[in-house]
Amino acid sequence: MQIINSIFTAIVIVLISCGILSADSFDDFLKKEQVAAKGFIAEEKQEFKSYLDELKKEFKEYKRIVEKEYKQYKKELLRHWDSAEISDKKKWVEYSADYKTKRVVDFGKNQIKIEIITDRDEKTEKKVAEILMDILSENKEAAFNRDRLAVNIENSIKQKIKYLKTDKVEKKPVLASLFTGRDEPSKKELSSIASALMKKAKKETRPANISDSRIVSITIPFSKKAAENKAETYRLLVNDCAKKQKIDNALVMAVIHTESAFNPMAKSSTPAYGLMQIVPQSAGLDATEFVYGKPVLLSPSYLYNDRNNVTIGTAYLHILNYRYLKKIKNPESRLYCAIASYNTGAGNVARAFTGSKNISKGANVINRMNSEAVYAVLIKKLPYEETREYLKRVIERIRLYQ
Repeated sequence: MQIINSIFTAIVIVLISCGILSADSFDDFLKKEQVAAKGFIAEEKQEFKSYLDELKKEFKEYKRIVEKEYKQYKKELLRHWDSAEISDKKKWVEYSADYKTKRVVDFGKNQIKIEIITDRDEKTEKKVAEILMDILSENKEAAFNRDRLAVNIENSIKQKIKYLKTDKVEKKPVLASLFTGRDEPSKKELSSIASALMKKAKKETRPANISDSRIVSITIPFSKKAAENKAETYRLLVNDCAKKQKIDNALVMAVIHTESAFNPMAKSSTPAYGLMQIVPQSAGLDATEFVYGKPVLLSPSYLYNDRNNVTIGTAYLHILNYRYLKKIKNPESRLYCAIASYNTGAGNVARAFTGSKNISKGANVINRMNSEAVYAVLIKKLPYEETREYLKRVIERIRLYQ
């Protein structure tokens, strides 16, 4: 508003100097223009409010689509398997086209499990070896395209959601770089790794849902190198994004470790996607407004792009630290509150201190306490046990990445 007034004043001075406008009419002219400017700003605010209301409606539709697709997918899985195992925060789960094979890469437990529904007398060793090679060489684009649930959600929201940002999923390998340290290892190198892994495999069998069939289950632990490389694979990306947002890179690494255990295909029915488990409605809207100038909903394809995901996640940490929680003076206290807010929202953090979601009131109480006392209150009074445990884990893991 001050800029608008300055522009109008400059115009009026020119008009007066040219004899086009008398000095006596200056006040009336400026008042009229100020009223017009206020009307324009009010109209813009109303348009933005209408836009946000539309986004809320669209997210409800987004969530409805997610719930519907999850329900249908689980129903289909239960026709073939004794349980409907779906990718989650820590596990990347993939089924064959006929649903007779399942592979589960558990980034939390650092293991691969291959399960095959087969006839009781059928040999499975060759098939298991082929599946393991396919897992080791698979890239993220292929993983996304094979994920019926993610693709169905993507296609449906593209049709139903107007304010949606999508992207291409990278052809970056999901696992190859963990086991080899390189994005494009040779087939010979992967074959050698697969052979070494198979030597440590444990085999079990159990009855299948289909008569005269059994489920052969092979569990294969990650190599020590692969377990260690999970974090290192993303360190350069994290350092770059964290630096841009003035956020400690160790914090970002600890958040990714806790959110997804560095599973790039992570998802939940919330819905949330990718390394930093971005929820399109909350962190997604805040961060897209900050990054792109206007809030939009984010699709699975957008959030399965690693750079997009970490960009949005670090932007949200920036917003928490430098906007929502900026009144908290002690940096350590603000860190604790930012971590908890990433999981449950800043309003719920304020509620732990005042009983209300007013962040300013919460900051006033926090500023009268030392950081140890703030941490103690959060661990005791945060509304959800999940958030209390989340805070503990992230704080412990920050030390791993410093």
